[in-house]
Amino acid sequence: MIQKLIFLLLFSLLAVSTSTFAQVDPEAALAERYFLDEEYESALELYQKLHRKSPTEVFTLRVVACQERLGQFEAAEKFLDKAIRKQSNMVILPIVKADLLEKTGKIKEADKLYSETITKKLRIEGDFIRVGSYLYQTGKLELSREAYMQGRKRMKSDFIFANEIANIFAQLGSWENATYEYLNEYYANPTNLDKVKLDVLNLVNPTSEPLVEKALLNAVDKQQSDIGLRSVLFEFYVLAENFMEAFIQVKSIDRLFKEDGHRVFTFAETMRNNENYALSNDAYDYIIERKKKSPYFFRAHIEKAVNNELKAFQQIPVDLVAVRTAVDTYEKLFNEFGREVNYFDAIYRQARLRVFYLDEMERALGDLELISVKRTLPKDEWAKAKLLMGDIQLIQKDYSKAKLTYTEVKEQFQDRQIGALAKYKLGELAYFKGDFSLSQAMLGAIKDNTSNDISNDAIKLNLLIIDNTGLDTTTVPLEIFAEAQLLVYQRDYDAALVLLDTLAFNYPAHGLADEILWEKATIALKRNEIEKALEYIERVLANFKEDIYGDDALYTKARLYDYNMKNHEMAQKFYLEFLSTYPGSLYSVEVRKRIRELRKMNNNG
Repeated sequence: MIQKLIFLLLFSLLAVSTSTFAQVDPEAALAERYFLDEEYESALELYQKLHRKSPTEVFTLRVVACQERLGQFEAAEKFLDKAIRKQSNMVILPIVKADLLEKTGKIKEADKLYSETITKKLRIEGDFIRVGSYLYQTGKLELSREAYMQGRKRMKSDFIFANEIANIFAQLGSWENATYEYLNEYYANPTNLDKVKLDVLNLVNPTSEPLVEKALLNAVDKQQSDIGLRSVLFEFYVLAENFMEAFIQVKSIDRLFKEDGHRVFTFAETMRNNENYALSNDAYDYIIERKKKSPYFFRAHIEKAVNNELKAFQQIPVDLVAVRTAVDTYEKLFNEFGREVNYFDAIYRQARLRVFYLDEMERALGDLELISVKRTLPKDEWAKAKLLMGDIQLIQKDYSKAKLTYTEVKEQFQDRQIGALAKYKLGELAYFKGDFSLSQAMLGAIKDNTSNDISNDAIKLNLLIIDNTGLDTTTVPLEIFAEAQLLVYQRDYDAALVLLDTLAFNYPAHGLADEILWEKATIALKRNEIEKALEYIERVLANFKEDIYGDDALYTKARLYDYNMKNHEMAQKFYLEFLSTYPGSLYSVEVRKRIRELRKMNNNG
């Protein structure tokens, strides 16, 4: 297959040259058409005529190609002998003849001609490139390498033709030698670093990985003060997902070359993207401990706190110990730098964690009030703080104040994303309080240009109201359900469950049955009652698989098996079932990503 591809590449290159000439010569165009249509006799006649008028390399090679396809090997050999005598500057012709001799079984003659041409006939750089590339394209890789190596001797350069020789080694599967040759390109010209880095990394596969690593380690060992070589080794380890070695290398680069921590910071971000929060934090700690004057010093504090927060959300239910660690990390940051306007994002994130996971309402409210009154706080950030303050007021059952807070943001940001979020919160508040008409008015006012999260939530809530407030439908069940959801929002789970049980008992066949089950599953998850949550989830999947919470239920089930029970085999089964059952779900991207991760874990295990 590879030889066929190489032949097609050579054929296409020759065709391009011929077609370029054919643009100014109709006979050449006709000859090429005959050749492509495999009408070799007609093509040969025309190419011989063209060659007599203009004995170019292209026409010479086409004549030989036609004769070969017609089985006229003797005529092709004689034609080449004559061409070689008359066109001695065409260094490719003896190689073409040697190829012809090889095809007719004259192996010793062919080998001798190959050797004589490569060692004695090639003089300048262009000769070696022409012959080397021809041999490479025809699949004679060792001969091609021999030509380039002879060229090195002739040119008296250890680095010339490095890319060409590296490509040959790569084709041969000689990964270590290929790596050395690509590095030769860098030695010849350090500005080639980015290209060389890409070439080396493109070599990496499960078979080549240890050999590429060996070559890079040898190179770095010989030239330890070369930052380019070290950067290639570092990125190799990242690509190979040998992250501990990558961390060792990136720290070494930072220390040896007195960098400001930027490379370590980027590595920390990469580890976060790989959900390796522990190693990401180690990288941030390196900056915090060693780079106090670096522009990345404060950012490292912030990002470490964010890592601890993200780690808390890796599993369901949320890891409250990790939440507390995140809050404490933010607090340590503020103790050192103060609660200043510049640190709003950290203040806001900490406050959200306090509100929704630790029930520390007053502490969060105090911090938000303190920052929201500062005149230098940007308006968008002021709005975010106000909306979170409204959420706290809603949880504390101060409904009038929550409504005023949300309205204040809505009025000032009518056509902005944050204004749409304020409208949604007003609509949700009206829903909680049973004012479904006002809720729909607010939800309907949210424009189409809002974020997917806001518009999806608005659509979902609006549909719930429509489905349960028809002309022939009493609104009492929905009012009870909305009150139960408000109690869940306020963390009054026992009271919420009483209402949900009452609703299910009094209205056993009501359309809210799936919503009731899902709300109970949500409460169980918040209480870390995994078995009970799975029981409700199974009932949703058994009876309401096609309804609105079907994809939520199966996705949650898969994640529980994955992260909580550590049963990755069953988790993968449920993820695959999810993709076939809910291909259009918003969770599909995350599910595909997790399936890839699990497969990689299984392969490594």
